[in-house]
Amino acid sequence: MALTLTGCLAGAPPVTFDLSSASLVPMRRRSSRVVVITLPKTVQTYDSQRVVVRDVGNVLSYLPDAQLSDTLPRLVQTRLLQTFEASNFPNIGRPDDQLRVDVTLATELQAFEIDAANGNLATVRINAKLVDERRGMIFASKSFSATQAAAIDPAAAAIGGLDGALKQVMAEILQWTAQTA
Repeated sequence: MALTLTGCLAGAPPVTFDLSSASLVPMRRRSSRVVVITLPKTVQTYDSQRVVVRDVGNVLSYLPDAQLSDTLPRLVQTRLLQTFEASNFPNIGRPDDQLRVDVTLATELQAFEIDAANGNLATVRINAKLVDERRGMIFASKSFSATQAAAIDPAAAAIGGLDGALKQVMAEILQWTAQTA
């Protein structure tokens, strides 16, 4: 009976949203070196399926009744790889593809949130580093960020804003990597 009551008290499951990759981003590749995209690093707040809302005073909460289709780092890695592939970036993969790696694209998710304190802006910030695997050193590093107007309610508007900002950031990372790696 306790289990039955627990099931009745639990609300509807959260709506699951997906993110999309940027498609056919114009880029010119300088070399044919093999580039591998690692799983992004991030703080625990973003390492989940929940969508972060930042309020006044840096108070963090999560968008109620909404979740992402996978944990944010795995989803970003997959969509970033798809962005590169859709733009015909040659010699791109993941670490588990067992490629002979020349360059690693290592990223850190620094923000992926709805900034309610500043007018409901969808904010995405990713720091990217290119690592020369043969010499074992970082040879380029750059931060990428984008904001888009969003709303917290309905959740689809929040996700739409985050998706648009993420696509912009991924397109910029692709172009930078193509010119730098």
